[in-house]
Order: sequence, then C-alpha cells, then structure tokens
Amino acid sequence: MSTMITAERNQMMFMPPSINEWLPEDHLAVFVAEIVERLDLSALEEQYRGSGKTAFSPALLLALLFYGYSTGVFSSRKIEKATYDSVAFRYLSGNTHPDHDTIATFRRRFLNELKELFAQILLIAREMGFAKVGTVAIDGTKMRANASKHKAMSWGYAQRLEKQLRREIETLMRKGEQADVTEAQESIDIPEEIRLREKRLAKIEEAKRAIEERAQQRHVEAMKQHEERLLRRQETKDRTGRGVGGKPSQPPVDKGPEDTDQYNFTDADSRIMKSKGSFEQCYNGQVAVDVEDMLVVGTSLTNSSDDNKSLIPTLHAVSQRTDDVPGTVVADAGYMSEANVVACESSNIEAYFALGREQHNVSLRKRLKGKHGSPRLKSALKKMMWRRLQSEVGKEIYRVRKSTVEPVFGIIKEVMGFRRFLLRGIANVTGEWDLVCLSYNLKRLHQLALG
Repeated sequence: MSTMITAERNQMMFMPPSINEWLPEDHLAVFVAEIVERLDLSALEEQYRGSGKTAFSPALLLALLFYGYSTGVFSSRKIEKATYDSVAFRYLSGNTHPDHDTIATFRRRFLNELKELFAQILLIAREMGFAKVGTVAIDGTKMRANASKHKAMSWGYAQRLEKQLRREIETLMRKGEQADVTEAQESIDIPEEIRLREKRLAKIEEAKRAIEERAQQRHVEAMKQHEERLLRRQETKDRTGRGVGGKPSQPPVDKGPEDTDQYNFTDADSRIMKSKGSFEQCYNGQVAVDVEDMLVVGTSLTNSSDDNKSLIPTLHAVSQRTDDVPGTVVADAGYMSEANVVACESSNIEAYFALGREQHNVSLRKRLKGKHGSPRLKSALKKMMWRRLQSEVGKEIYRVRKSTVEPVFGIIKEVMGFRRFLLRGIANVTGEWDLVCLSYNLKRLHQLALG
C-alpha cells in the first residue's frame, strides 16, 4: 500500500512571527493593503470625533471592503466571519475582528467619499503607467435592486384596489352598526378589519403621490426636450437663411400617470426593467472603460432603462475623476442622438456611435460589395456618423468596443459575483456602484502590475 499524506490536526505548529509573512508578496490582499496605504484618507478621519469607544481606522475597514467586493464577499456579516476564517482577511484586519454593524455603518456613512478615493486610485494607476484615457467605451448593464418586483404596485392596479378597499370599509361599517343594534356577535373583528384596510389605503396614497410626481417630472422633461428641438430648428434656419424641412416639434400633452407606471414599496427609487428576457426590479449602472487597459475611468447610475441620457453624466464623471477628457468615445446604438453627438463634438471628443444593431454572419459577397447594413439616412448628422464608422479607423475603433466594456460587466457579475445591490435608494446604490467598480479596478490593476 502506498504512503499517503493524512491530516494531522493535533500537530503543534507556529504561524510566521510577522503577519506580513502570512501571504505571498504578489497576493491581491497585499496589493490592496499597499494601495490603501497610499490613499489620502484625511477627509474620512476628520469625521471621527475622537471620543467614546476606540474606533477601527478607515484604512482597515476600506481594505476589508475593497478586498471583499473584489473577491465576491459583499455582506458585512460574511466579511466579519472572513476575518476569522480567511488568512487574507486576517492579514488585512491585522488579526482584529470588526463586527458586521461596524462594517455596514462605515460603508453607508462614507459612500460619498468613494468618488474622491476612486479618483485617487486612478491617479495611482497613472503613476504606474495605466489609465491614460485616450479612447473610452461606454455601456450600461441592468443590475438587480434589493427589492422584489412583487412589492411593486402599478397606477392602474392602485386605482382599482383603492375603490375595492373603500367599498369593503363601507360594508364593514354597516355590519358594525347592525351588530350594535342587534347586539349580535360577528365572526370577524370588524374594527381590526377596518384598521387593516385603512392602513393599506394609506400605502396606496403614498404610491399614488409618488407616481403622480414622476408623471409630472416626465412631462417637464418632455417639454424641455420640445423647446430644445424648436431652438435647434430656429438656429439652423438662422444659420442657413432658409426654411427647415419636416414638421416642427409639437408640444407634449400632459396625460398624467399611465396605468403601467409603478411604485416599489421596498425601494421606491428602483424601477422594473427588462434584463435578459425577464422583468426585474433594477437600476442601470453605467461605466466608461479605458480601451487600452480595461480600467473603469468613469461611472454613473440611473433608474431609467434608457441608456441615451447617461452618456453625458458618464463622460462628466471621467473628467472629474481623471482631470482629463477622452479623445474618442465609442458606444452602441442606445447612445446615438443628436444631443449626444453635439455634446461630444463641442468638447473635442470624437464620437463613434452605432446607428443600429450590428449584422452578424454577413456573406462574403455583401462584404466585398460593401453594401451590408447600409441604411437610408435623411439626417446629415447620421450620414456623418455612418461615414465615420465605415472608415478604416472607425471600423478598428468600434471593433474593440465589445472586447473592452462587455468583459468588465462579465467579470463584475461572473467572477466577482456581484449581481444585486445590497443597499437601497438611488443615492446609496450610486455609492455602492462606485464601490463595485473601484474594487474591479483594484483587481484589474493588480493583474496589470503582475504583467
């Protein structure tokens, strides 16, 4: 019988005398600790009062969060547990064990400061020779909210349910009056049944007010877009000295809430969006990815499924966090609009936006003739974009889009395992999206540093 290695669990042994010897030098946890040591955390440290119970340092808690999100450990309870079970987490915590309340409170408290830390890490990346921000690819992904779609109520259903509950309350009140006259015992607790229905009516009123406010805001935005279209039309007429073809924009009609407008009682800021063929309660996370190094150089988040309005905020985030403006931006057809192209050109950014879905498996005959997918375009702006995309430079730039931004979402969802936000409310979720993308950057930067 061959000799086997068995588990000698009673064997006495000593850990290395220094915690720095617990992990190899090229380990991700060591890299995260080194990066955190280089960050200026004075803005966080100043918010500690310096009295009361001794607090864990921001550097220690940040290192735990950054490494946790980079390796798929998002829950504060799981991070606390990992400081006992994982050598890497023990290394980052210095063999201390912050409780989950401390970790969760720290995460919520300093979400706004993550934007500045995001910028500092990109600056470190530049010092290492990365994140030069030449060409960026922009895209969005639907990420599930910490809320169930079954906790949502539509405007149409709210209207019907409200009428039903009011009828039931009237019926219960009549039954109560009859019971008082006859002194008969009812089989149900009438006051309790009325109280429950009144409580549900209050929730319905809450949902209706929120839906009405959103509908009003939607009308205001539609009116603003209408006025902008009229202004651009007049500017074109003044510039060319002749009339502009086509019918002028008509003012939008304020129709109020639509039957399908919904409100979620768990996370009111989230929205139902289509994601991979099904409808889920989601947010729409946006990233701008540097094509050369695949580092996220800008983020934004919205509760709209429409990507179009996210381009300018995401580009603005790139400028804020890198103090630089990309020379080129590439995105799919969801971002193509006159306003986005004009905004890019006015900032000296060369835009490459698709005009429609890309055709797959195009025949060789069509490719040789150069006629595949050639659209009939009336807009001068779209004609310009089509020519730009069909140039050799344009084809090369657009070709790298999918191999740049799509893998980032794949790593975040499949490798890091982040598919659902833990926090609620658009302000908190925006901060958590920054934390996710920042942690992705640390993971990516570690690989780049290893070569």
